[in-house]
Amino acid sequence: MVETLYRFVWGGTRLLPGPVGFDDPRLENVSMHLEFRRDGRGGLPLDELRLLIPSWGDVQVDADGRLHKDLVDLLMLGAVRVCIDAWAPDKEIELGHALSEQILLRVLIPSDGSSVRGWTADVLIPRLRELMLTGPSSVLLVSRRKGDLDRVWRMMPDDLLHRFRWWLAPAEGRQVQLMRGDRRVIGWVLDGARMLEERR
Repeated sequence: MVETLYRFVWGGTRLLPGPVGFDDPRLENVSMHLEFRRDGRGGLPLDELRLLIPSWGDVQVDADGRLHKDLVDLLMLGAVRVCIDAWAPDKEIELGHALSEQILLRVLIPSDGSSVRGWTADVLIPRLRELMLTGPSSVLLVSRRKGDLDRVWRMMPDDLLHRFRWWLAPAEGRQVQLMRGDRRVIGWVLDGARMLEERR
């Protein structure tokens, strides 16, 4: 069965978009994807997360991280799955994967105006081929521009689509139609605030 996660970004004192308060009772019963945007700087608010994660439903965390230590900390705090940057050092990815099956490779599609087709062919596909044998078996594919996720998905070779389990987080914030179908998708990560409103 395909899962749907409510996607939120850590906003310091609340969850974004919304904003949604940390103590919002609706968060107790949803499966959440919690995203940090650290750009490789700063630590994680582990003391706060130690209290919050058990009070929410299942939580998958993208800590914008490149170190296996961050993954271990988050799993110990109760996260059900955690993400590591697909371009983290190979050793960090291997150590994380050796410690837990609940590690996802996070692929952030660039939104800087560069060619998505060129990046997919020249950067993403070769990197996933490198990680096929040693890395985690799941990938979180994140887009920040509308339409980019399907552009990348259309270019994915069949062997990579079948090798990995795919979680998709489209910029649109909702499920998008994929030209090649979504049979290999095990989860969608969608706009959490919108989904909470729709539940009312």
